[in-house]
This record gives sequence, structure tokens and C-alpha cells, in this order.
Amino acid sequence: MTGWQLVRSGRRVRIEPMERPPGDRPYVSMLAVGLCGTDVQIGAGHRGDVAGVLGHEGVGILHGVPGGDRMVVFNPVDVRNQDSILGHSFDGLLRSWVPLGPELPPGALQEVRPLDPTAVLTLCEPLGTVLYSWELIGRSAPAGPLSVGIWGAGPIGLLHARRATDQGHDVELVEARPERLAWVENHAPLAPVRLSVTGHRAPRPLDVAVVCAPRPSMASAVREAADTLRSGGTMVLVTALDAAAAAPTFTDATVGRVRRHNVCGGIDPELGLLKAVSHEGKPLVLTGHRGTSSAQLRAAESVLRADPGGYGGLITHELGPEDAVDVINRRLDGQFRTADGSEIVKVLVRFPDGGRHG
Repeated sequence: MTGWQLVRSGRRVRIEPMERPPGDRPYVSMLAVGLCGTDVQIGAGHRGDVAGVLGHEGVGILHGVPGGDRMVVFNPVDVRNQDSILGHSFDGLLRSWVPLGPELPPGALQEVRPLDPTAVLTLCEPLGTVLYSWELIGRSAPAGPLSVGIWGAGPIGLLHARRATDQGHDVELVEARPERLAWVENHAPLAPVRLSVTGHRAPRPLDVAVVCAPRPSMASAVREAADTLRSGGTMVLVTALDAAAAAPTFTDATVGRVRRHNVCGGIDPELGLLKAVSHEGKPLVLTGHRGTSSAQLRAAESVLRADPGGYGGLITHELGPEDAVDVINRRLDGQFRTADGSEIVKVLVRFPDGGRHG
């Protein structure tokens, strides 16, 4: 039986046939896989990750395990080794069938209940990471409604904006592309209260800054966010901040490693909620994390069940593998529009019949 996989080839992806794993080996037949900003950065060569097949946000059917088939989503970071990451250090989910093995054990899968539409369940993992961030914010920020700035209006930034507005916070979304802000403004379920263009926001102190900018623009986003935060405010790093990007803002350029101290649901109250000082002498709390926990994935599933239409509005392109190649390659080229001019926000690749095609 033949299926498909989207394989990296230089700074492109191409579609190739693949065979189903042997019947005596547990595997997941994929239903749908989401493309995230990290996948784009890997595919475009902005990161050194080696996976030949991208993708870590997905929903599928697990086969070949005791208890029968079940629907699952994925926890991509290995709690035993946080450098072992699905779709980063080994092949990911953009393929019809994903075998289980030493790198991807059954413990990396989280059972979920069917939901209509099934595609919304691909948001479990990214939304789980958002919930993790807000657990960290709850440890450092004052109680009650907060003024929150979110740098970056990619899918993860929009999930943060939606979650923060759901919690009653005063939210501002800061984004470099006016076209993306226009798209957000026309999608009320995702729209935060304020929309600002990077570098042109009105002066307004914030309690919390969530930095979701891609790696090439992290340094400038972190600097703007730090300038905006109140003394003692909290900054969440969604993307890794290397020493070169940290140096223009913080007196200690190693602060970007804070994310490595909160892994798969764990919280280190000292090293994972780091007291940092900007070059202007402003004290801030810096935090972030890697991966999620089973509890966070379950919580994300509950949030999605409560409002599948609202969160599902993030998905702009739901395509089969062959049609998805062009749209994904446009993103790897740095484009944000399809050939017909539609804004590419969240791309979802559907695999026909859960891998049962042939």
C-alpha cells in the first residue's frame, strides 16, 4: 500500500511515495498535520535541525498496540532528552504513516476523543504550549487582568492572543506586516483588542510581553518588548534566544537558555523564572519552555472542544499533500500569499482516509 510524504530537498519540500510500516510494528496513520513557524524556519535553512520530514503538530490513528486503535495527538519533545524533538532531530509527521520506535515511543502520544471537525485537533500541541506559557506567567505576574503585548502574529501568536483575551486580559498584538494585521482585524474570533505595527506602537507600559517573532527578528522584538515592559514585568520567549540576540537587551547574554529549565510541563522556580536586567537597568522576569505535558494537551483539547469554530478560524488552508507542496514552498521562500492572493496563516495537510489509501 502506497502513501505520501513531504520530504525536504534543499530549501524546498517535494512529495514522494512511501510504504506503510510492517504490520507487526506500531504506527500512526495521519489524518491531518499542521505547519508551524518552526517548520518554516527549519525548511528555509534558518535553523540547523536535521529532520528530512517536517511536522510535529498532528492528529492520527494509532494502530498495533494493546487495547485497539485510538485517535492521538503528539508531544514532540522527549522529556528524557529535550534535544530529541519530533520533526526537528528526527523525521516528523508530514507523511501518511509514522512508525513508533525508540525516538517516538507510545508515551509521546496523547489519546484524544474524536471532534468535528477533526482538523481542529491539530491545534492541541500548539495550544498546549500556550497554556504552559500562561502557567509560567501565573507564577510571576500579578493576579487580575493584565496588559499583555504579543510580538508576532503567526499562528502561535494568534493562539496566545485568543487565549489571553479569553482570560480577560487587555491584549495588544505587535506585527511587522500590516497585511497580517488586516487579516486579523477581519477575523473577529482571533482579533485582540489592539493592533500595532512593529516599531510604531503607541507608548504604553505592559505587564507581560510574549515574544513569538521568528529567529531572524528575535533580537529587535525582544528589545522593543523589554523597553515596553514595566519594571518587574514578565517576558515569555516562545522562540529560542541565542547569545547574540540577547546581548543588545540584557546585561547577561546567556539569559536565552531559560527555556531549557522548563521542559514538558515542569517548572523550575529559580532558573525557569529568571530575574534578568536590561542594559537600562530595568529588572524583568524572563521565562519560556520547551514541549508540553499530557495534562496540558488534555487541557488544550478541552479548550478546543468548547469552541472549535473560534479556534479553527486560524486554519486558512486545508489541503491534500499534492496541493500543499506549493503553499508550503511559498512559505519557505518567505511569501505569505498564495497564487490567488489569499493570506497564508495556518496550513493544514490532510492525508486521505487516515493513511488507508493505496
